[in-house]
Amino acid sequence: MRKLAGMLAAVALVVTSCSTGVSAPKAEGSTDAGAAGASLDASNSVSIGYILEPVGLDPTRVSGAALDQLVIDNVYEGLTTTDQNGEVTAKLAQSWEISEDSLTYTFHLRDGVTFHDGSAFDANDVVATLQASAAQDSANPDHKLMERFASATAIDPLTVEVKLSAPDSRFLNTMSTDAAMMVPSDNSVDLNTASNGTGPYKIGPWQTGSSITLERNENYWGKPAANKKAIFRYYKDQAAANNALESGELDILNVFNNDTVARFSNRDDFVMNEGHQTSWMTLAFNHRHPDLQDERVRHAIRKAIDKDGLIAALGGQFHRIGSMVGPGEAWFDESLTAIDAYDPQGARELLRQAGKENLTFTLRVSNSYDPMISEYMKSQLAKVGITLNIEQIEFATWLDQVYHGANYEITMVLHTDPWTLMYYANPKYYWNYDNPKIQAMVNEVIESSAIAERDEKLKAVASAVSEDAAADWLFTPKALTFARKGTSGYPTSRTGSRFPAYNITTP
Repeated sequence: MRKLAGMLAAVALVVTSCSTGVSAPKAEGSTDAGAAGASLDASNSVSIGYILEPVGLDPTRVSGAALDQLVIDNVYEGLTTTDQNGEVTAKLAQSWEISEDSLTYTFHLRDGVTFHDGSAFDANDVVATLQASAAQDSANPDHKLMERFASATAIDPLTVEVKLSAPDSRFLNTMSTDAAMMVPSDNSVDLNTASNGTGPYKIGPWQTGSSITLERNENYWGKPAANKKAIFRYYKDQAAANNALESGELDILNVFNNDTVARFSNRDDFVMNEGHQTSWMTLAFNHRHPDLQDERVRHAIRKAIDKDGLIAALGGQFHRIGSMVGPGEAWFDESLTAIDAYDPQGARELLRQAGKENLTFTLRVSNSYDPMISEYMKSQLAKVGITLNIEQIEFATWLDQVYHGANYEITMVLHTDPWTLMYYANPKYYWNYDNPKIQAMVNEVIESSAIAERDEKLKAVASAVSEDAAADWLFTPKALTFARKGTSGYPTSRTGSRFPAYNITTP
């Protein structure tokens, strides 16, 4: 699970869109803003602004978008990576083959790769990493993505054979997630205080509550980072982050609100880039709650909330969605926004039919989100006779009690994993949503042999979970990145799940 963005903080598993095929491309593409791959400058550093700080540094154990943005592809690397279009490209595996039955993947590893402690990366490290993330007692945030992993074998130091128990159309994507962030098989480094990956940066000083510095790995196997340091700075609120960009403390701001857009979108000294995002503000229901087990109540809650009004109140930098998929994905269906359209009278009638006209729920929500969103929902639900009590908690508490403990009635979170839709097939996920029909549909998605087939089946899943009011999806934010003029090489899309900093240069 993983992720988050801006005045909207997120948690979700981060897995980007799926790709299949028989062999890997040989190099990564780039759609970074400015001139990606600028020449290395020994004295250059870049400062990037966020709101939500990671709760730990170990990607094999710690959840949250904030950590993935910091470390994936920057500090730790998988066998594959995904570009800003969601396409799978080569990383520590330079190529691969897939058997005709889609059960065997043979990965050919790059030679000359070393970990931050100086030890050589080889097939044994891949085997150990994948076995650890797939283990029944694994604490890896993306452990669930390894459910079809059967075995990994080192054929030779640079060749690994992975066998699956059943076809999995997501598997190459999974090899770019926390489940496949490579660490040495004999690692002795405390990954919560230091790093031991293969990436272009090492973890430097962590000033808790302020910043985490990534320092260039001078022994990186690939092209060295274009900057000596990438400093991820964290602010108590959006106003402080906006002021930091204005003052020159930041080069890039990857979170925004109305004031950010107003202050920086039409300036000669700043650039605003708009990309596409894979994130959804989700109003999640705990399906163990007796009242929320009644689909009439769930539909009533959805009908009671005017999403267009909410988007307008937030400044308009968002898209309407009708399920857990946004406009940037091939399985997006805009017509789903018509399901449970704003209809307060219809909501009241559904509650009357259910015999539940004076309901009270508690919304447990991270205090890293704009409280206006929660207050808006409270006001909307009150109009149909539902009392919504708001309990704001620290994000770390949210992860522990809500995400891991399912201790909530209703919650709100910005999920950023393009595959989170498929978790409606997992009754053990924190939603406690158990629907055999959805489970069968998702199984068909996973076993799809072609991209077009998979996308059509995903579209059907998105429709089915919306028809059942499994949750409500308030909006998907646009991907807006603000940068000081002359800054180049930074990503502008899918930044909610990772933020590769190694191509960035500053004036």
